[in-house]
Amino acid sequence: MGEVSAGTPRLGVMVDGSGSDEAPVAMFLDNGSSLELTLVVDPAVRLSERYERWWGRSVMHMDDPDRTRRSYEPPRSLGFRDSYGTLVLVGCRSTDSRTTGGGSGHGKLVANFAVVDGQWLDYEQINGLRTDAPGVAAWTRLSGIRVDVQRDDRRRAKSVRMDLESPADIRLAGAMNLGMHLHWRTDNPRGRFSAEEVVQLQTLVRDRRAWDDHLDLHGAVLDLAAISAWEPFGFNSIEVQIDNDRVRTGADTYSDPQWRKVATHRLVKHEAWKEGPRFLFPFADVGPRGIKRWLRIRRDYKQVIDAMARVLYSDEPWGISSVVHSGIALEALGYMIDLRKNDGAHLNRRKQMNFKPGLRVILADMELVPLDDVEGWIERSYAAYMGSKHVDRAMPDSLDLLNTLRENLLVLRFWIGLKIGVPAATLENLLQRDQLSSQFIALD
Repeated sequence: MGEVSAGTPRLGVMVDGSGSDEAPVAMFLDNGSSLELTLVVDPAVRLSERYERWWGRSVMHMDDPDRTRRSYEPPRSLGFRDSYGTLVLVGCRSTDSRTTGGGSGHGKLVANFAVVDGQWLDYEQINGLRTDAPGVAAWTRLSGIRVDVQRDDRRRAKSVRMDLESPADIRLAGAMNLGMHLHWRTDNPRGRFSAEEVVQLQTLVRDRRAWDDHLDLHGAVLDLAAISAWEPFGFNSIEVQIDNDRVRTGADTYSDPQWRKVATHRLVKHEAWKEGPRFLFPFADVGPRGIKRWLRIRRDYKQVIDAMARVLYSDEPWGISSVVHSGIALEALGYMIDLRKNDGAHLNRRKQMNFKPGLRVILADMELVPLDDVEGWIERSYAAYMGSKHVDRAMPDSLDLLNTLRENLLVLRFWIGLKIGVPAATLENLLQRDQLSSQFIALD
């Protein structure tokens, strides 16, 4: 079984699907930020003719002025093979190249994904995708492990029984059969036994779909869990499946389609947290019905969710830009609610929504508001948004800015929780433990 290790080059050959028996020598490298394939470009290497013009898009070639005889773009999918196994590189494109005066040099390709041990090149569209996101697993609190400890009269453990069960997949939405797949892995080194559970999001369809179609749904569930905790979540690993990648099991028999590991730098990576996240609306109170509602909200209120994500995944989540983005989210939300539910009754004569009326529209659309001083928040939020955007407006005190941003985010998260069906009582109870519940205070 092949693996992809960052910083470890692999020397092998490229497979381009041309049907040729000859394959050019290539080097694959995960450099920590991209997946690279490097090819030799040299007049003495006859195979160079097949690919050397992938790096000459802007050059006029007199032997092919119409660009019909040669290839000037690499195939979107390429194979790589070495003594460690195979990789299918998906989303390939040419990047930099270097040549000497005599024409010798190299050219580099980068790929979006590398499918480990894939046996076919046609991975441009896939039937299935599984992702492992620890934040989603913590949010769901699903478990297939049951531990029964037998104790004696002095409460000392006499025996331990562990039952490991892989329950049926949980269906979350009809879109691309979005669901959750729970399984476990065991290890039995000398004198020890360990079991690790993995909760995977899964999409699986009969007719292949683009990677981004699958990833969008996985990202949607990840975003909801992250908004609930107000922590940036990422993915640990992903696997993909296509229907014709099977293993021969006999003379005329084949296995089910194989799930193949994938290396990529396109997704947000999971960062270990110091302590477990606390969720404002747990999965138990959301459920599949809430997931379906969330997918609609994410589609219908895209500007709002995108602005919130810019704060959540920002390198400076408590900076001025986050104050602005929270204001953009509130401004868009008030406008969209008014159009959808009030027929634009609160828009001004130019059919625009002023900021303060927009905040009142949002509050009127909420069964529960996580604020004690509603009118004070409206004034603070307006001052923070205008002061952060306009040079001729007074900028509020830095501590007021932080607390106003905190209040803005609480209102947005509460609105989402209520709209996906979480009981107001649950939100009110869990607010006490939420990381945004306490005000920032000055230390001197």
